[in-house]
Amino acid sequence: MSSPVGVSAALPGARMALMLLLAINLMNYIDRYIISATLPMIERDEAISPADNPITKTQLGLLAPAFVWTYMIFSLLFGVLGDRMSRWTLVGIGVILWSFASGGSGLATSFLVLLGTRCLVGIGEAAYGPTAPTLLSDLFPVERRGFVMALFYMAIPVGSALGFIIGGLIGEKYGWRWAFYLAMPPGLILGVLCFFMREPAVGAADKVAKSHESHVPKWDDYRSLIRIRSYVFNSAAATGMCFAIGGLSYWMPYYLYERESKLVWTETTLNAGIKERIPAQVMQRVQDTLPSLPYSFENAAEFRTKVVAAIGTSEFATYRESLLMAAHGKDSISLGTINLIFGGILAVGGLTATLFGGYVGDWLRQKYPGSYFLVSGVSVIIGLPLFLMTLYLPLPIGWVVLFLAVFALFVNTGPSNTILANVVPPSIRSSAFAINILLIHALGDAISPAIIGAIADQADLRTGFLLVSAMILVSGIVWMLGARYLQADTEAAPTLLEAQHANRATAKSE
Repeated sequence: MSSPVGVSAALPGARMALMLLLAINLMNYIDRYIISATLPMIERDEAISPADNPITKTQLGLLAPAFVWTYMIFSLLFGVLGDRMSRWTLVGIGVILWSFASGGSGLATSFLVLLGTRCLVGIGEAAYGPTAPTLLSDLFPVERRGFVMALFYMAIPVGSALGFIIGGLIGEKYGWRWAFYLAMPPGLILGVLCFFMREPAVGAADKVAKSHESHVPKWDDYRSLIRIRSYVFNSAAATGMCFAIGGLSYWMPYYLYERESKLVWTETTLNAGIKERIPAQVMQRVQDTLPSLPYSFENAAEFRTKVVAAIGTSEFATYRESLLMAAHGKDSISLGTINLIFGGILAVGGLTATLFGGYVGDWLRQKYPGSYFLVSGVSVIIGLPLFLMTLYLPLPIGWVVLFLAVFALFVNTGPSNTILANVVPPSIRSSAFAINILLIHALGDAISPAIIGAIADQADLRTGFLLVSAMILVSGIVWMLGARYLQADTEAAPTLLEAQHANRATAKSE
């Protein structure tokens, strides 16, 4: 059954809602990626990583999944609630909760406490993630949703970039804890504003408007999602991309810092720089392992390996900050600089790519009914070899190729989320987005950072990157395969549940 022709203009209040939701999504991703930008600082914090029990890369890799696991599990609960009550109320509560929890991360007195605050952030964001896109779907017609979703999801690259920049710069100047403190006030303000927004009728932009009370979804309605082929293919492809990009982006600044750092020990730095802070016997063991001074390390990874071999893991954890300060030469790139450049690439490349993908997907829609799938699949397949090149190319040429890779890998953001909004019946959109969130995170970035960290503990980060990035190719292929189903699923979506209810009623009467 074909759907009604969509309206040509957005509903009243749509633009204001888009601006508020965009600002909230921006803060969402700033908070998510501050943790990635500050990993080396957290690793050196005595409270989080005490000398007698230093944390490993595997443990560091758990900080992102701690957020993701609670986010995806509670998304199911809030997704169901979003189909039954005011979505603006849910969004406001969630934003305020995660803002307080984010500030609480800066107060962590141990690794377990930090892990707990990241879980609370996930619960808060779960109230927002499944419901915000459905508000936009009910405010903007299907012909404009591609670009609107691109505008909304451009907060992913820009917010992620700002997270790296804020985390790196604030962390280096004031300490990693202040990066979390400063993320709290803007979120609280945005959360309060949500309580003053007007709730749109479900399906209003599809001309099938209903109140939450007029149609409460049944469990049979949710089971219908598995029969929407576009939803299944898109969710599978997005899961693969979330697995790859979640792990790669979490560890990339750390990888570049270890690879590019130029560390040198000289007689002057060892004696004058750390003589008073490190016991003489420890310094003697370090110097005994060096063939001569000055001694240059290829990168931070070699530095850690050689010093640990000389003095042991426990003493390295105790004195690593002083040892690093003495070895950090004036020509070495700092973590703050890496985060700044990496964040800038994410912001510019991701922003332009997200808007480009939304625009191209809408533009091609009249000529190629499966345009959103095709744009998503082709772009990530192009992006894979570009990313692999960045693992081997030195800086600064590596920055240029990384920008191209980021652009290609973010083009799918708008089109893939537009697919979800267009092929799902309006009355179960919140739950459909929630189920999608559960799938892509449970099998995606909830596990990939820890997997890469575990591989790095046994081999190195580059090996982890190479293995995990294979999922980018798999995702591209799955998106291409789903293109054939998009037009039929989009046309059926507005009245799909009513048609199913009618068929069941007819079958019972017979």
